[in-house]
Amino acid sequence: MRFKRKRRQQHADCNTGTYRVQLYSRRALLIREFCLDARENGLSDMEAAEEHLRQTLPPTDSSSLTVALIDESPDRHNYVQFDIKPT
Repeated sequence: MRFKRKRRQQHADCNTGTYRVQLYSRRALLIREFCLDARENGLSDMEAAEEHLRQTLPPTDSSSLTVALIDESPDRHNYVQFDIKPT
């Protein structure tokens, strides 16, 4: 029996002043990964970035979504994780 492996796409590092966002399913599978530019979205810190994501990410219908927010600044190594519950 052969198993198919899903190749994970390699994403370029986010630029300074941006956050890396990773969305995980309830079963801890990475669904999507993208960069969030703090300057472009008017975000002053990680708390503002978290609130922005809570307001802009679409709600799920059946299961919760886990969001990992990572500060990509070279002098900071902050990380926030939170759940978005289904509506």
